[in-house]
Order: sequence, then structure tokens, then C-alpha cells
Amino acid sequence: MAFAWVMVFLAWHVVWYITGLEFPSASDQHGAGQVVVQVFSLIVVLMVIVGALLPLALAQPWGRRVPRWMLLSAAWTGAVLLAARGVSGVGDDLVRVTGILPKGFTGLTTAQTLGTSHPSFWYLFANGATDVLFTVGGLAFALAAIAYRRVTLGLPHPLGEAAAA
Repeated sequence: MAFAWVMVFLAWHVVWYITGLEFPSASDQHGAGQVVVQVFSLIVVLMVIVGALLPLALAQPWGRRVPRWMLLSAAWTGAVLLAARGVSGVGDDLVRVTGILPKGFTGLTTAQTLGTSHPSFWYLFANGATDVLFTVGGLAFALAAIAYRRVTLGLPHPLGEAAAA
């Protein structure tokens, strides 16, 4: 399930690119800001590579060469980071849309967070869908970590043998 999520996540980025939605760019910054964006971009690329390989390592025989604690730590770290990003984004969207906090949790207006005070329906939908996608990713990696732990400890499937097959 986590690997399927990674593939959907990567496909979603292709959709963003094709539809013209912007990604942060170091060329939009100067000085220290440019360095920060470059470092952040490098970290994100590394996280995507690890995130794509991790579900495979949890499920494939070659993954047994990696220490169990490393795989579980990476899976739980991914679950927490993805869930935190997703849940905070969904919450921020909800309090802003409902008017509970017009400037959201961040204290920023819609124009400040999206770069325009009149975003298109597609832009709003894509941002909301991205937040939900991150939340689902957190759940997928948590479930992968739980499943891997059960398998490596030899624990029975909680729903019985039929569900494990």
C-alpha cells in the first residue's frame, strides 16, 4: 500500500507540472534564501528516493539485508512527517474556509499562502488534494511499519490467516 501511495504521489506531481502549478524554485530567491531552497530541494529529493525504496525494502527479500531497526525507524519517521504535513494542511484549509480563523493556523492570508488572492478552483482543489494525499501517505507508511513489525516478529495477522493471504 505504501508503494502504491508513492506512485500516486509521484503521478500527482506530474499532474501539478502539466497543469502549470508552481513548485518552489531557487531561481526565485537570492542570497541565503536561494541556498535554503536548494538545500530544502536536495533534502526533498533524498526523501523521495528513500520513500520510494522503503516500501520495497519492507516487502522484498533483499530488504532483509537492511537492519530491522533502520527500516522501522525510516517507516515511522516517514509516517509522522507525512501525517504532520497532511493533517496540518487539512486543518489549516478547514479553519480558513470555514472562517473560524480567516488567516488559518499560520496567520497568513490565502493570498500569502497561495500567491494570489483569487486562486482558481483547480488551484484550491489541487492544494486541498495534496494535503489529503500527504495525510493518506502518513497512514500508508504507518500501516507498512505495523505490517513489517508483525511479519518480522512472527506475530499472527490480527484478522486471522484468511486476511493475511
